[in-house]
This record gives sequence, C-alpha cells and structure tokens, in this order.
Amino acid sequence: MGIVGRMARPKALSPEELERMVFSTFGGGPTSTGINVNSNNALRQMAVYACVKVLYQSISQLPCHFMEQAGDKKEKALGHRLYRLLHDQPNRWMTAPEFWGMSVAHVSLRGDFLAFKVMVRDEVRELLPIDPARVSEIKQNPDWSLTYKISTANNDGSTTEGPGRGFKDYSQKEIFHIRGLSLNGYSGLNPIQYARETIGLGLASEKFLSGYFGKGLHPSAVITRPGQLKNIKDYKDAAREVYAGLANSGDLMVLEDGESITFPPIKLVDAQFLELGKFTQSQICGLFRVPLMLVQAGDAPTTYASAEQFMLAFVTHALTPIIVNIEKAIYRDLLTEEEKKRYFAKFEMRGLLRGAFKEQTEGLKTLVNTEIINPNEARDILDMNPYDGGEIYKTRTSTTKDTGKEAIK
Repeated sequence: MGIVGRMARPKALSPEELERMVFSTFGGGPTSTGINVNSNNALRQMAVYACVKVLYQSISQLPCHFMEQAGDKKEKALGHRLYRLLHDQPNRWMTAPEFWGMSVAHVSLRGDFLAFKVMVRDEVRELLPIDPARVSEIKQNPDWSLTYKISTANNDGSTTEGPGRGFKDYSQKEIFHIRGLSLNGYSGLNPIQYARETIGLGLASEKFLSGYFGKGLHPSAVITRPGQLKNIKDYKDAAREVYAGLANSGDLMVLEDGESITFPPIKLVDAQFLELGKFTQSQICGLFRVPLMLVQAGDAPTTYASAEQFMLAFVTHALTPIIVNIEKAIYRDLLTEEEKKRYFAKFEMRGLLRGAFKEQTEGLKTLVNTEIINPNEARDILDMNPYDGGEIYKTRTSTTKDTGKEAIK
C-alpha cells in the first residue's frame, strides 16, 4: 500500500459539528454590520457584559442549601456529603458563589454549562467546570442516553486528531449538565448566535464612536480666510503651535485680515443615534430578561409602586426560572435514585429581597405575630443564634382549664 493509501481519511462531519467548526474558525456568525459575533467577543458589548454580570452577581449571593424531606418537615441535610459541596466549595479552587455564577454565565453565553463529576465509591466529591471551547458535541444515543464528546490534551487512550490533542467520549453519568433553552431536549441553544445581529449592531456603534473620536473627525475649530493657501500643512502647524494646548487656552487669539474662526458643536450625539443605542440596549436586556434599570443608571422605575416590587418582578421573571433549572439539574445528575426520594437542593431567595433593616424587622415582626414563623426562625433569617424557648410560636398561650383548647391573643 502506498503512502497515500495509508493516510487517514477525513471523517464526515455532522451539520452540528460543521457549524461549530465555522463559528470557531471564523470568529462566530457574520452579521450585516460586517462584525463577526461569538460568545467571547459578545462580552465586549457593554450591554451584554452588564446583563451577564447582573445575573452572575445575583445568583452568586444566593446560598444553595441541600435539604432533606422528613414527612411534612424540611430540614438542612448538614451531614450529607453534598451539603458542603453545593453550599460552600464544589472543588478545590472555587467557592460555591463563583461556581454557580459561572454556570449562569456559561448558560447565558453558550446555552450549556458542563462539569465533570469526580466520583469516589459512587459518591460525588467534586464538580470540575469544563471550558465550553472543549465541548465538541452533545449527542443522544439510540437508547436515549447522552454522550459528551470533549477534547483532551492528555495521552489517555483517546483518538488523536492533532499533535497531543484528541477527543474522548463521556457518558451522562460522568457529567453535570445545566442547559438553557433547548429544542432537542439535550443541548441548549446558543443565545449569542441567535441574537448576533443585535449584538453586532451594538459592537458596530461602539466601534464607530471610537473611530470618530480616535481619528479626530470632529474639528474643534475652523479658521476661514480669503484666497487660496499654497501650503495648508504649514499654515495648520503654525496655527496649532500658537493657539493649541492648555497652556495657551487663556490667551488672546489674533487673526489676520479677513480671517474668522468658528467652533462647531459635535452633532453626532443626536436624537436618532441615542435612540438607536437605547433600542439596541433594550433588545439585549430582553434577551437576558434583565431590566434596563439594572444595566444603566437612570430614573427610578415608574411602573412599580416601590423598589421592593421592582426587585420582586426581577426575581420572579429573570432569576426564578434559572434557579429552578439549576435545582432540577442537581436533582437529576447528583442524586442516586434512592436519594431522590428524600433529598433536594434549594436556593435561598430571601437574600435578594432584603429591604432596609427597619422594613425587614417590621416584616419579621408581622410574621412572628401571625404565627407564620417562630422567633428562632426569625433570628435565623437575621443570622442570629436561636435561644431556648424560641421555637414556641409567640401568640400561643397555655391551654385553658375550661375548654382545653389553645387560647390565641
């Protein structure tokens, strides 16, 4: 067999692999503005960066509790191996806020978040996040199970497709997967690729502004004089030497016969340009379900009676769907079938709804007086230690002698 016959033949690529290759090679999907947009350079558009940062920081401040259901009572499973992993430290170098914030950023920019499950005797001991650029394919097998094709640079027996680099298939049992909006049920859609025209418009606007001010296309002064100049460059240099600079800004300007000077205003920031910027920004905020108020400085929202209602709407429509998605992914990928009968993960949402201290204490007082919570539960919300007898509901008194029923004040 000749040399050509022994050469490896190219493998046929699926449409999904071909699309990923095109986006990876050429920097993302082309837009009408001429700017390629992908999940990496999209963050250079400030509205995208601001929206992802809002979601990242919002999720990061919510503690994830691992709970145990015992009858009608729900308690923190402090002794379970997963509590510390989900609540404090998923791996050796990341805190839980960093990990969950990263997961939301990946889903927002890529559509999927993946992490390796480090198993010890069938127990999950660590979650190691996977760089999205390493994920080549997520495919569904004939038995409906999932296989993840992930690149590796190690000599671990994987099929080599480059110098020291290859791909290895991982089963669904080895991967923790959080997916965003999905049409096939097993991989999330990349929102950046679907919104690349809007993001490209924003990047193009910022690029145009930078070029406008950077290249000096806005003359600060225009000198008009009769006749024709033989050497415009020498005249400009002479005028600049005399009048330009902060040192001469207070000096008198002496013009020759027939000369006049005007200082044209910068007309670029007109109503149409501002409206275009606001429109692009509002569309990007709509993509991430982040209120425009949280992205830019502006007036207080006029459609809400208070800031508390504004935050409640943000939590309800933007954060809750993301949090529920993460909680169910934990239930599906990290618990055994037996554990699913008793345990579940729950993010603490009250941290985002904390108002002023006075409003918070008044609210807790109302909850205690109406027996919704007891004093020790109120102290736990305030990060205070319980006290003996604090588990008794405040408005209950001793049983009356006549009726044997509980008297309520």
